[in-house]
Amino acid sequence: CLVISPILTCRFLLSDSADRPVKYFYRDGVVNYTTLLRGSDGETLYVGARDAIFALNVSDIAPNRFKNEVIWESPEQKRRECNFKGKNLQSDCFNYIKILLQLNSTHIFVCGTNAFSPNCSYIVSHVANFSLVKDANGNILTEDGKGRCPFDPTYKSTAVIVDGELYAGTVSNFQGNEPIISRSGSKPPLKTENSLNWLQDPSFVGSAYIPENLPENNPIGDDGKIYFFFSETGKEFDFFENTIVSRIARICKGDLGGERVLQKRWTTFLKSQLSCSLPDDGFPFNIIQDMFVLTPGKEHWKNTTFYGVFSSQWYKGGAATSAVCSFSMADVTRAFSGRYMEVNRETQQWYPYNHIVPEPRPGTCITNAARAMNITSSFQMPDKVLNFAKDHFLMDEIRSQPLLIKKHIKYTQIVVDKVEAIHSHYNVMFLATETGVLHKAVNVNNKMHIIEEIALFAAPQPVQNLILDSKQGMLYASSYLGVVQLPTSNCSIYQICGECVLARDPYCAWDGMMCRSIRGLQFNSQWKQDIETGKAQQQCSVPCETVTVPLNSFKLLPCHVRSNFATRKWMHNGAVADSMYTILTDGEIITTAETLGVYECWALEEGFQLLVANYCVRADWSLEATTASRKSIPVESYGNPEKGIVINPLSSESRYAQHTNGKNYWTEFVTVSVVFALTLAVLCLIFLYWNRDRMKSLIKDGECSNIQQKKQRKIEIQESLPLNGNPIQVPTPDHHKGYQSLNDNHICSTPVLENATSGKDSEYPESPNSQLNQKNLYVEISPRCPQPRVRIGSEIKDAVV
Repeated sequence: CLVISPILTCRFLLSDSADRPVKYFYRDGVVNYTTLLRGSDGETLYVGARDAIFALNVSDIAPNRFKNEVIWESPEQKRRECNFKGKNLQSDCFNYIKILLQLNSTHIFVCGTNAFSPNCSYIVSHVANFSLVKDANGNILTEDGKGRCPFDPTYKSTAVIVDGELYAGTVSNFQGNEPIISRSGSKPPLKTENSLNWLQDPSFVGSAYIPENLPENNPIGDDGKIYFFFSETGKEFDFFENTIVSRIARICKGDLGGERVLQKRWTTFLKSQLSCSLPDDGFPFNIIQDMFVLTPGKEHWKNTTFYGVFSSQWYKGGAATSAVCSFSMADVTRAFSGRYMEVNRETQQWYPYNHIVPEPRPGTCITNAARAMNITSSFQMPDKVLNFAKDHFLMDEIRSQPLLIKKHIKYTQIVVDKVEAIHSHYNVMFLATETGVLHKAVNVNNKMHIIEEIALFAAPQPVQNLILDSKQGMLYASSYLGVVQLPTSNCSIYQICGECVLARDPYCAWDGMMCRSIRGLQFNSQWKQDIETGKAQQQCSVPCETVTVPLNSFKLLPCHVRSNFATRKWMHNGAVADSMYTILTDGEIITTAETLGVYECWALEEGFQLLVANYCVRADWSLEATTASRKSIPVESYGNPEKGIVINPLSSESRYAQHTNGKNYWTEFVTVSVVFALTLAVLCLIFLYWNRDRMKSLIKDGECSNIQQKKQRKIEIQESLPLNGNPIQVPTPDHHKGYQSLNDNHICSTPVLENATSGKDSEYPESPNSQLNQKNLYVEISPRCPQPRVRIGSEIKDAVV
């Protein structure tokens, strides 16, 4: 289970998931499983594909368990004609099953494209004799499918059988530019009028029959109606590009056409725009993708709700978006009983019609009010009523706001199940996408909560059909490559009470021991369920599980969070585990002080929080986990060591008690210290012995390493008189005081002569007859040069010392 949002919205990949039982059906060489039909016996699922129809057992639809099959291929001559007309022989020129409807308890009505030459036939629905009906000569009994089934397999069409009559919305020609809503059967055939532009390039997505004539003998005496849902070009809008609008159209079951006006045409055809737009800026979701009609029962048709999925021909925020809108039966009835729209022939603009409307009201069925006027059929309708209906077929729009909006997702199919929960009834929606993903959502307080996101197929592919068997609690989804069967709920994945309640799944409730499906069960008020708010804290109490830990040991407290997007929050004795706790990357916490007490693990995501685990940690004072002979601290695990908290059971008090009552290790400490000191001393002596020669050289070089540390000493010269014998008094220059005196037989160095650059050297002219100063003789010598440089007066000469 890969959870998305909130905490327990699970994402399953059914192809490799063992959490939800799922079964697939496919046949080698067969593709395009577009049509699904639940049998009237409740035990058979009929599947229409390319060149084949299958009868599957709903208890097991595995490929090797199907009941029977019918191969209905197009003749080679039809395929050659299809190819000659410019169609692709490898993709277009086959018999794609487009209509598969239960005609009665023994036969199924089926239509296929037949290589762009549509025809229809009948199938015996009994499993023992599942086959196409044949004539006396053994040939398949077929009927012309023109006006019933489309020519092109990619064209969207719809059909429904009511009292043995087929009502279809499709195209009636090879080019596909003549849309039609028709009736065929025992009653007079009727269709829409193309010349009046009742339909503008429609794309049909569904149809439904509403028994508005029930209950019998009602005061209105209305007739049953067939509704069609489609999108088409909206001629009432004058934009710079063609604007697509979503429509709902209706016709009366008892319509027979007009006698002089609208002969063999519908006299009750009306249509209205289905407007699904945002409330703030009015951004429209104008293209209907699918429609599901939820009727609580034939007698309660007034409570019918129309659920549709819509997309937009424009992009908002640079992303494709889908929306789910609902329309009540009261809204639909109000629109078809409201204002008519009228077109201006000169400007081709549509305006509300605000004049007198003829009686009986145009576009309505035969009711008791019409019977009171001696009008019992459409043949008897006045010409002015039919002429008005011929030109005023567009009604005022029906508005709604989205229940659910999803960006970057395109919904293609929708089914809705009315579920009886513990405290109320809820409408659960199943939404299929063009990538093969199924969303399970519930409408709570006018907001949608997505319960599950399920990947139906291993590879992304559009869901072409989606049907619901509410009695069996099963969903069937078809695609290009096969059919998948899955249950509407899988409550067993919620393993604790908090998860079961927080999931807010109307199918599931916590019975005190486990989360289980309540469909078909006698549940009581003690079962836990909260669809409105999902407050698990009020419904469920997580017991504090006692964990006993020996002294000086560790234990792992697991905290399993099912959501990949949820974060953990550990609480210790009511306080958040802060920086004093070491939190590992996988959610574990290692504590070393003050660790006894109550531990709570909470899962947090998008404002929801769930108590996942609750532990009461106690220390076992009778056991001592650590002894002197052990070399490491033992680690004991509690639960599954995937994600949890590691604790040290010793608090400061318990550590003090163990220190005072345990064994004294002072002797061992002193012994180890002495051995360590002796070892260190021996190592130092060995080091010095190995490096004794090097140490001697360092000591000798150190005697002349710094000449500035030597004290300046003067050398007393033995000569006291010049060579001529006359004593001369020579003043001592100040700039000679910076030189090192010559002493004994070695001179190391002398500092730089002061005022050497001041220009005072002119006081001592260079002369070979310069007198030698007997008291102050300054000599400089390099420590590496045997001959020093001696300065006599102002002259510097080499001298041997």
